[in-house]
Amino acid sequence: MSSLALPARFAEILEEDEHKGYKADFIFDCDKGRFVLKIRETMYTITVLALVGSLLTIPSAAHKGHGKCLPGAKHKESPSAEESMAACKSYKDASCCTSDFTRQLATPPIKKVGNFSWTPCNKTLSTKCEAFMVMVECFYRCSHNAYFWKNPYFTSAITKAPVCSGFCDGWFDACKDDLTCAKNWITDFKMEAGVNNCKQPCKNFSDYYANGKDLCESMWGASFVYKKTNCLQMNFTSPNPNDALVEKLSKEKQFSSKVHPTGESSGAVFFATSLAIVWIPLIAFFY
Repeated sequence: MSSLALPARFAEILEEDEHKGYKADFIFDCDKGRFVLKIRETMYTITVLALVGSLLTIPSAAHKGHGKCLPGAKHKESPSAEESMAACKSYKDASCCTSDFTRQLATPPIKKVGNFSWTPCNKTLSTKCEAFMVMVECFYRCSHNAYFWKNPYFTSAITKAPVCSGFCDGWFDACKDDLTCAKNWITDFKMEAGVNNCKQPCKNFSDYYANGKDLCESMWGASFVYKKTNCLQMNFTSPNPNDALVEKLSKEKQFSSKVHPTGESSGAVFFATSLAIVWIPLIAFFY
């Protein structure tokens, strides 16, 4: 096999290729009567394989709730310690709410949070019912773990956060004899000047909700689901047990996205796999 001078454009291509990290030569094959491309060094393909490996290990940011707050005016930009919390003290080490916000949850009877009334039937909630309402409010406003269940369509809200069945059942038992005039507290009130008023009759909670499951899955729309395992604890003292839950669920979702590459979180895995399928045979061919 002997070498001949290359056409100018071939020389330009080879010069460009050297800058990309691999060495290529066009050699004239006398037996075949044509130029043949010979790859002598392929660092570029090694780089691609390194990229493939790194992409396969990228964790999905969408699955990591720990260390972030829900966006919007109801939450801080990022969690930080709050030393003067009047309520929600279980979240003081990494809080998404300010100490100032918690003051309105600290002194019963609590009639409203901001402009939102908890007592549209003009009757204060019982002490035990109010305590459960406060715990739910503290989770939504103060917990950095709430971000894990961020609603993709309304990013300052949550969706399908799993609440432990025992908490839901206790919440229903505590509030069943209290009064309300709405089943879904997001959609079933009449809003006037930013204040929620009744548009349905005042009845006991037990008339609007059948049980703890119904209460948890209805009062705040699709925010919560009733679960017996792998669920959020609302009533706790530090350390926060929900940190471990979010870490566990995050790892499970990350693994699932790699095994079943669908949706946004698995795009990198699918792309990396495609690259590997294309480049591995090329490496075998060139070497």
